[in-house]
Amino acid sequence: MRHISLIALYVGLTNLLGKRAAALGKFPSGTATIPTLTARRDAMSKLPAVSAGRALADELSTADDKHDALGYAIWHFTEAYLQHPTTPANIVAAAKKVRAAFVPTLEDLGASYAAEAKAAIDKATALAELATELALFPVVGGQTLHQWAEDFVASGSKIDELLAARADMEQKNRKAAATLRVEVIGILNRLRKNLALEMKDDPALPRDLEGQVFGYLDLLEKTCADARAKGAEVEQIPPPPETSSGTNP
Repeated sequence: MRHISLIALYVGLTNLLGKRAAALGKFPSGTATIPTLTARRDAMSKLPAVSAGRALADELSTADDKHDALGYAIWHFTEAYLQHPTTPANIVAAAKKVRAAFVPTLEDLGASYAAEAKAAIDKATALAELATELALFPVVGGQTLHQWAEDFVASGSKIDELLAARADMEQKNRKAAATLRVEVIGILNRLRKNLALEMKDDPALPRDLEGQVFGYLDLLEKTCADARAKGAEVEQIPPPPETSSGTNP
């Protein structure tokens, strides 16, 4: 069982502990292994690679929403001054500088998290360089546009912090996933060997018990091996075949 992917292994293990649990409980080592396999299955279910989630997804979405809202506010604020027919020339010039430095186009606000984070770092120096221009624009609360720009840059920096934290977490998750995969495959391989020995010692066990227990896992292993040989995705998981109760010889 060298080729089976983490997700396929999780699906197969869930099937083994569910619809195939009766077959698993027909021999002593199978019964004894159920708690261990259940614990590993539960641990696998919490991995982002299995649950289809990514670390800090909600936090990043919230930070991005704040970043984009502030960006839209700055862009539209400067747009009002640029469009007004009697805006003094010095104010027009200041508005153009502010826009060019912080939000040149609205399309910039649809950039990736990484691009927005990098832009925030690049724009940090503009807060000091354009302090005079930003102070020309009063905003609600007795503040100036400098506060909005500062908050905008800070929200981009927050995205950068979260991306760094996500990278650390995902590295740990990858290690945990690899460890669990190896552990489960080892447990299943030992279980198969024990089953073969027990079938020799106990003729009352169904002759097709190995297929009852490992049939779906073997199908998943073959599917993953074939997909990798073709350079295709391995997560095209086939449905489990119908299980049978098995008959004595």
